[in-house]
This record gives sequence, structure tokens and C-alpha cells, in this order.
Amino acid sequence: MKPTTFSLLFARLVALCCLMAGGGLLAQVGPSAAKPMIAIEAQPPRMVVRDAQVPLRLESVAIATSVAGRLAQTAVELTFFNPNARVLEGELQFPLAEGQSITGMAMDFNGVMREAVPVEKARGQAVFEDITRARVDPALAEKTIGNNFKLRVYPIPALGRKTVVLRYEESLVQRGSEWIYRLPLGYGERVGRFAWSGNLATTHAPRVLRSTLGDPVFLRGPSGYDLRLAGEGVRLAGAVEIGLAAQGAPLAVTQDFDGATWFYAEPAMGGALLPRRAPARVAIAWDASGSGAQRDHAREFALLGAYFARFTEVDVALTLFRDRAEPVQALRVARGDWSALRRVLEGVAYDGATNLAVLGAIDGADEMLLFSDGLSNYGESALPRPGMPTYAIGAAQSADVAVLRALAERSGGRLVDVIAQPVEAAARQLTHASPRARVESVEGIVDVLLASPFAEAGRLMLAGRLTEAQGRVILRIEDGAGRVSRVVVPVKRSASHGALAAQRWGRIKAAALETEYDLNRAEVERIGKRFRLITRATSLIILDTAADYARHDIEPPADLRSEFERLRAAGVAAREADQRAHLERVAAQLRAKETWWQRDFPKGPKPAPVAEARDAAVGSVTDARRRAEAPSPAPAAAPPAAAMAAPEMALQRRSRADNGAAKTAGASAASGNESIAIRLQPWAPDSPYARRMRDAEARDLYRIYLDERESHRTSTAFFLDVADLLFNKGQHLLAMRVLSNLAEMNLENRHILRVLGYRLLQAGDASAALPVFRRVRDLSPNEPQSHRDLGLAYAAAGQAQKAVDALYEVVSRPWHGRFPEVELIALAELNAIVATSSGRLDVSRIDPRLLKNLPLDLRAVLTWDADNTDIDLWVTDPNGEKAFYGNRLTWQGARMSADFTGGYGPEEFSLKVAKPGKYKVEAQFYGQRQQIVTGATTLQVKLTSKFGTAAAKEQLVTLRLKNGRDVVLVGEFEVGAD
Repeated sequence: MKPTTFSLLFARLVALCCLMAGGGLLAQVGPSAAKPMIAIEAQPPRMVVRDAQVPLRLESVAIATSVAGRLAQTAVELTFFNPNARVLEGELQFPLAEGQSITGMAMDFNGVMREAVPVEKARGQAVFEDITRARVDPALAEKTIGNNFKLRVYPIPALGRKTVVLRYEESLVQRGSEWIYRLPLGYGERVGRFAWSGNLATTHAPRVLRSTLGDPVFLRGPSGYDLRLAGEGVRLAGAVEIGLAAQGAPLAVTQDFDGATWFYAEPAMGGALLPRRAPARVAIAWDASGSGAQRDHAREFALLGAYFARFTEVDVALTLFRDRAEPVQALRVARGDWSALRRVLEGVAYDGATNLAVLGAIDGADEMLLFSDGLSNYGESALPRPGMPTYAIGAAQSADVAVLRALAERSGGRLVDVIAQPVEAAARQLTHASPRARVESVEGIVDVLLASPFAEAGRLMLAGRLTEAQGRVILRIEDGAGRVSRVVVPVKRSASHGALAAQRWGRIKAAALETEYDLNRAEVERIGKRFRLITRATSLIILDTAADYARHDIEPPADLRSEFERLRAAGVAAREADQRAHLERVAAQLRAKETWWQRDFPKGPKPAPVAEARDAAVGSVTDARRRAEAPSPAPAAAPPAAAMAAPEMALQRRSRADNGAAKTAGASAASGNESIAIRLQPWAPDSPYARRMRDAEARDLYRIYLDERESHRTSTAFFLDVADLLFNKGQHLLAMRVLSNLAEMNLENRHILRVLGYRLLQAGDASAALPVFRRVRDLSPNEPQSHRDLGLAYAAAGQAQKAVDALYEVVSRPWHGRFPEVELIALAELNAIVATSSGRLDVSRIDPRLLKNLPLDLRAVLTWDADNTDIDLWVTDPNGEKAFYGNRLTWQGARMSADFTGGYGPEEFSLKVAKPGKYKVEAQFYGQRQQIVTGATTLQVKLTSKFGTAAAKEQLVTLRLKNGRDVVLVGEFEVGAD
């Protein structure tokens, strides 16, 4: 049996691992050696198999530990035995402690361990979904809640074994004069074999502080102490904790990697915290979004109490912010009494998305206190630059520490973490000036990076690259009184290398770049690939064979490299040939569509014999009809096509195009019928909460919503319904706040984000929709819908050139066969924008054969949010004839696009000249092959009259289908007589 393809660590891992890359170290250190860390302990991994008649057995555990300085890497190798007579799938649950981060993974393929390799994140996602769509069950590792991961493992062979290796790194916690290494062992079962080995680079003998498994043996070696602990039939429980003398550890560790020698150091930095000058006016920015409820408000209030005990006379400008900032509330703290401010904060209703961009507009104060988790998921993604020193308060386990730190430090403030240290220590950091470090000079070293100018637990985090056998870094330290001192950090290339020095440099660099991710995307990807890191731009992946890596153009492990190069060369040639042939195919499809558009079709009643023949043909279509279909032939009784001139656009291939002639030609080609009305069927959910809100007074709607929310917090349908009800009651701002909750639900779920973007467009807020669709495009550039949606959002925002460019991405790129004729639909929209734009557009990169505007009297387009789901668009005309996938060309000339059976759409109904009467637009849920994202599939339908002309009018509607074979009335066109 061929091993299944494995894909590891895709989109949902990236946000967390970016956090760990930039700020994981900070979460592990306390304010002083005298006070213990407030640490979150990790648990060991465990395998869960739901369908096994006999539980899987953990047969062996082998752990390898390497400690150099404060850096520790742990590799956990787990071998499971499947006693069942059938192949199983398991879920390996692997929680990590705060500050730990995954550095690598491997799995066995027929007894050979295969390492994970870095891959561009979107490509990794595409590979995974292609595998899933092919009904091959892959393994997927993802973040769940908090700092927890799960890895789907398949296949676990019948009566066979599966071995998995997970590697993670951390900075050790300091306790007194020791650094503490902790190994969790609570596997909860007896294993046949257990072995723990490692090397501890220290000059002082390690101490066993506690152990539930017996004391490991420490042997003095050339590079510190080697440890050994092994047993058979061992019951694993509890933990082992080892103390390492901080004074005996090397100041800096080095690593030869990728043709260079890298170092990582944590030099001590002294200097007292000095009292800061009291501010006269302080701005407090309080994140009141839905995720804000997860912060530790008790610690935040304790910190504010300490702050106002120190600064007793302060004017406070309080700004609550969510999807947008609320008006400033002015308060006064006198003699340290901040009770009025506390009452306001205690009464906050946490709701909506997080838009950090609003912080850039806060001014008029001496300093800002920012209370947020830093997880900005709404609005523009660029990190704001506050106009005053900002102290970012970290009080959430899931906080994006890198973002909070960057935002604070670029303003002259600092991050104050109240989770990783006692409140008293955090308060001193907030009310006192901390010494700051910067690199003053270097010798024999380049590319030096400081993770932060502030010391944590009295130590800085420093990394760079050696150009000589030894070198040094001189750090300039300035305290709050302006006094200057210096710290010299000597670095010597050592035979005792730290295995993680290069990755630590990469993490620090990536964290700095990711604060301006839109500007540094390519560099973040290069660093992620070079140093094998999980970043916002890269994931880790494991595939079966060289052919798999070549097919997806992913650099494989070394043992597959030669075969991969041979196969990739052939694949590159094939892809280049396909690219050349693609535009030819699109041009041919457009010519066929133009032939349809040129025809004159009958507008009278449909003759009965033809109707009966057509009904018989439609009746013969079976459920197995799902395939890419060519346009149906014209009805037998149709008159011959009239010799009608094609409406060629007056556009030449040139740098700038004047599209005025195109607009005139397009408008004159549409029918003369100006009386076309669009009526949408109101979406009226019938859930108990919806009935309750419809019956309520307008002033009570939001309170009822908050009352119902706890029962529906994970339902996108709930937030969509409530937003609709609030829109209908005229409460626009509250409706937008409720709608923005969709951005809080899952930062990496493009399906939910698409629904949010469509609904924002429906609400008429294209400026809010644009960042959402840009995020979708970045998450899934391999899907044409991502580019089409963004192009249409640009058009709605009046940015015609960007709209044309985005839509041409859909037209010009070859796509997977499950997206039939998507190019034609995007091309129609592109040409309509060019023809109706009031400005001059650059169309020089567009193949001139494709610049043909084909105006329509009626157009309806259906899209939906769920992949592997089949929704059908139906339009029934005044003759009673239904255009749908089985009847793609009607008697009067309506054209239905190719059938989308695998997800998203679009499906398009087009009619050049509409006869008078009503056209009923419906959608049918045909079926789905996956867990539906929203509890029901969310549909978006756009109805347009006079498409492609200056007289075009359109309406959008969002609705849902839940059950197979559901049919819902969307709306209708009513065409009046001339």
C-alpha cells in the first residue's frame, strides 16, 4: 500500500508560530532572580484514535535533549502499535508550554524517517487540499486552542507501527541562580521502552530537582555533561526537572549552518529601573473586541491600580475600540482615585473584531496605555505608529507578543507583560524607566540583531553571524537618567555548537520583518525557507515521494533531491506549455461566447413540441450528470443566426487606453428596454433568537443579542442573522460591529472571511471589504475566486485599475479543472469595468483578443462559501423555461455557465435581450462532501440589469441553504414592455 501524502503545519499554525518567533522568549522570564516565573506547564503528547476496537499502544518513547546556554531543544520520538486488523487514523495531541516553538517534524515511511521541509504557506495549503479532494486522507498538524497542536496521523498500519518525531525549542526559565529544564512525562500509560539522552553544555554538574522516573545519570564529557536515563516496562507520569547553573553556562553559542557561522547570546545587562516623570494626560486604548473578554482583566485592573497609586493626578482620555474606535471619554483621576474609570471598564461589552489601525488617530496625550491581545483581524494590516510613547499591556495567553512589542517599542514605549511576571514587577516596568540597549559597534561579526532593547530577567537576546574565528559586540546601555554604560559580548567559534543559533537569528529577523508584513512578505518567505521556520509566509510539509515534491514544485529532503530534479525539469516544461496554451483556450471560449451573443433568438412563446422535447431531455439528466459541460446546442426550431456585427471595442494594445469608444459601443449593443426592475426576496431566518429580536423594540435589540450570544458564539449564521436584523432596524454601526465578529472566529479561515467580505459589500462598505478580500487572496492565491472577489471589491470601491488587474489574474492563469470557465466570467466583469470606467485604464498587459465587451439585459451570478459543495443557479423565464446546469441554452437565448460542482462558484446566468415578463431566480443545494463551514452553506447572489453599460444597476443578497435539495427563492427580474 502506497503511503499517504503528509502535509504539516499550514495556515492556522502560522499566526501562533509568528508570535513565538517574535516574542516567545519574553513569556518565559521573570522580573528578577528572586521571584519565580508564572509559567504554563506543557503536557506530553498523546494519541487519540476514536474508531479503534482495541486502543493503540504507545510502544516506545525516545527523547533527546540538547541545552546550550539558555537554549534547549527537545526531540520526542513516539512509536505506536496498532493491534487492530485494520488501518486506522490517529490524532496526536501535542500541547506546548508558553515560549516553546516547533522546530521540526518527521515521520516514518515504510521504515524510513522523512523530514519536514519548508514551503511557501499558500502552496502548502493548496497541496493539502488537493490531496484531500482526491479522497486521500493526509496528516495535518494544526493549532487548536491556546498553545496546543494536533497532528492527524494516517495510515497507522493494521498490526503495524507508526513512528513520529516532534522537535521543539525553548529558553529556560531562571529560578534563583539556576536555569530550569522541565521534561513532562505524564503519558498516562506503561511503555515497553523509554530512553532519554542528551548533552548539557555547562561547566557545573546539573542537579535533579524532582523526578518521577528515577534520577538520570550525568557523565562529564568534552562539551559539558551527557545525560542518560532508560528503562523497560516503565510507567510514565509526572515530570523530571533539572537545574543548571546559570554561571557555568556559555555566554554565547555558535552553529555552522548554510555556509556561515551563526551565534546566539544572552548577555547580562544591569541597571536599575528609575522612576518616570508623571504624565499630565494619559490616553487609554482599551480593546473591547470579542477576544478582549479572554484577557486577564483582574491583572489589568491591578496594574492600573498600581499605575494610579504612582501617578495620582492624571487626566484620562479613554478610547474603547473594536472594529472602529468609539468617541473619547474624558475622566479625571484625583488623589489616585480611579473608581470612575474602573466602573466604565467593568461595564464594557466585549464584541466585534479588532482593528489596531485606529490607534494611529489617538493623540493629545503624554503617553498611551494599550490593553489588547495584539491580534488585529479587521481593517488595514499595516501596524500603526502611535504619536506618543505607548506601553502595550500583555494580559492574554494568546497575545501576539511580537506585534505588541513592535508597536510599543517603535513609539518609545515598551511591552509590559502581566502574564509572565507578578503584577508588582509589571507595575515597576510601567511606572519606571528601563535601561535600553543598542548595538554600538562590532568586530568580526555582521548582521547583529537585538530581539528587544530591554532586558528580560536581566538578560538581552542577541544574534548575528561571525566572519572571523572570533569577534565581539559592544552594546551601549542608557538608563532612565541618561547615564551610559557598555557591555562587551565576546563570541568565539566553538566546537561545542548550539544547534539552534541560526534559527534563533532567523526568528528574530522574521519577527522584525513581520511587523510590516505587506512590505516584507518575500523576505519573510526567504528567511522561513532558509532557516526552516514556520512564519506567516512559510509552513513545514512532508510528502511521500520525489514525484509528489516535483508535481507540487517543493524542494524535498536531500535523499530525494536527484530524482526530484529530473522530474521537476519535465514538469516545468509541461507547465510552460500549458501556460502558452491557456490564453488560446480562453480566446477560443470567448469567440464561442461571442457567437452566442451575436445571435438573434426568438422572443415569442416557446412552441409546445420543442418544450416537450426539452422537458424530456431535462428529465433524463441523472444525479451522475456532474461534469464540465460545453454550451448546449441551440433548439432545433430556432431560426438561423442573424448576420450581426460584433461589437468590437475601440481599444488598441498600448500603454494607456482611452475606453470611451468601448463604452459607446457597449451601450448601443444592449436592448432598448429600460424598464427592468430587480426585486430581492428578503432573507428571514426563523430561529428562536431571530423571532425574539424581530418582536423586540429597536432600543432592546443589542441587549437581546448579547443575551443570546453565549449560546451561539461559534455560529457564523447567528452573527449574520443578527447583523441583518440590525441593518433592517436602521442600526448600521451596531450591525457592522456584530458582523465583524466573523473576523474574530478564525484568523485563517478564508471561507468565513469570504462571507464577511461579501456581506460588507452588500452593506455598501467596500473600504471595509477590501482588507478582508486581500487577506483571503493572501491565504489562498491558488483559487481564482480569491482574485475575482478582490477585483470586484476594488471595482465597488471605485478603484477601476486595480479591479482590472486583479480580474486579469483570473483570466491569464491556468487553474485547476474544478473551476470550469471561471476565466469567462471574470473576463465579462473585466470588460464591463473597462467599458464603463470614467478614466483611462492601462490594458497593455491584456491580450487584445480578449477585450470585447458583451453587454446584457440580465445577469445573475451565484457564489457560495463551502468547498466540495454543489449549489445550482436556476432562472425561470416568462415562458416557464428554466435555465440551469441541464439546460444551458434556453429558447429565448439565455446562457448558463458551466456547472461548479466542487465549491465556491461562480455560476452565471446571462441574457442579452430579455423579453417582457418576470424571471424567477432560485438556488438549489445539490449536495456537499465536507463539513459545512457555517452550519449551513452561505450563498451570495448578485443580480444586474444592463450589465456592461453605464445604465447598469445591481443588487446583492446573502442567504443560506442547509439541507440537501433545498431550493430557495433569491429574487426576480421584472422586464417591462417597450
